[in-house]
Amino acid sequence: MKKILSIGLLSLSILFAGCSSDDNDDNSGGNSISATINGKEWKGTKINSVTLIKVTSEKQQRFDINVQDDSQMLSLACSSDLTTADTMPLKAYKFDEENDIIDALFINTYLIEGNTYTEHFVKTGTITITSMDASKKTVSGTFNFTAEKVGILQTKIITPDVVEVKNGVFTNVPYKVLTTP
Repeated sequence: MKKILSIGLLSLSILFAGCSSDDNDDNSGGNSISATINGKEWKGTKINSVTLIKVTSEKQQRFDINVQDDSQMLSLACSSDLTTADTMPLKAYKFDEENDIIDALFINTYLIEGNTYTEHFVKTGTITITSMDASKKTVSGTFNFTAEKVGILQTKIITPDVVEVKNGVFTNVPYKVLTTP
């Protein structure tokens, strides 16, 4: 599991370079992603990518969500053993380094003047997939995580020492399936 999440961290970092999916820009189809970040309501206005990546040689799969508004991007990922369906098992996936439970990963990134800055690292978090429709390729669920500042990469804005993301919800978000050998 740690290997696929490590690969996921690299993949998510590549997404920060500006990769986006134009066909997910419109959230009017009943799909949405929202959360409360440090006590303030947050709504993703652009869904950059939502993918289920099936790695047959590793017998693993990873599910990623990358969403942003004008100033912040959230990246959520979870992994499981490979399934025959184009879905993830419906369950809670966790990042709890202290107890060595790591089948999820969470990243918050600041968007400043066309650049991306990731100054926090996740301490704990949960993403729960509550429904996933393989025929419609839509997914719903919840998420929350806490991340602590590990450095300062920019001086344009002051970022908090701790980022708490609560009440995260994604509803009927379309996803794509990618299969690799």
